[in-house]
Amino acid sequence: MERIFIRSDDTGLEILYPPYCEICGNPIPDSFADTFPYCAACRNRPDRDDPPVRIRAFGKYLYENEFPGDTLSNEIRGLKTDQRFVPRLCECLYYAIERQYPDLRDLDVVIPVMRGSDDRAYNPSALLAEGVASRYGIPYLDVLYKSKVYRSLHSIHDHREKEKEIAGNVGCRYRFNGESVLLIDDTCITGATKRECATVLQAHGAGEVWSLVLGRLVNRKHLETLRNYNE
Repeated sequence: MERIFIRSDDTGLEILYPPYCEICGNPIPDSFADTFPYCAACRNRPDRDDPPVRIRAFGKYLYENEFPGDTLSNEIRGLKTDQRFVPRLCECLYYAIERQYPDLRDLDVVIPVMRGSDDRAYNPSALLAEGVASRYGIPYLDVLYKSKVYRSLHSIHDHREKEKEIAGNVGCRYRFNGESVLLIDDTCITGATKRECATVLQAHGAGEVWSLVLGRLVNRKHLETLRNYNE
């Protein structure tokens, strides 16, 4: 597998190259890959062997103050206010499905994560999900919604607090009959939103849930830890 995807605009983007956590997609040290393929956060989760969702990412999402020049991360942030980023970012998801995670094409339905906490006129995740559904001929459903207003999870730093904040506050307006789901979002920071969405989807009859995101958060400290392990 290549480590760099050359997009149609000749931009080279680094993909999220293995090994990564089997549950949340977070990069893990090379030595973990064959013996214990989980990150520290997922290792002791009580649902580790049967998680509500498994998350996969095209590339890394990096904080602007740590890596201000990262193209993918800047485009993901730009997508929140500018729909012109949609075609080029959809290209990244197509590459992920066709080259990184081809099994995702076999899932039954594509669903976007619900609209965020801001007042923007569109849902970036829905635009990405529509592109994926159209390209691969997979049914598209926009059925998740916020059943109660909650704080933006990006403003909460503790992952346990994030999970408590969103718990019980996501609704679903569709009854499934065991269909497998490809849940689309722009980023994965801790996975709290994806886990809650998957729990709700399965409570409404969905089968297995996988999530594909453009960028998996990897901060500078984590990258340094990986380098130390791999040296």
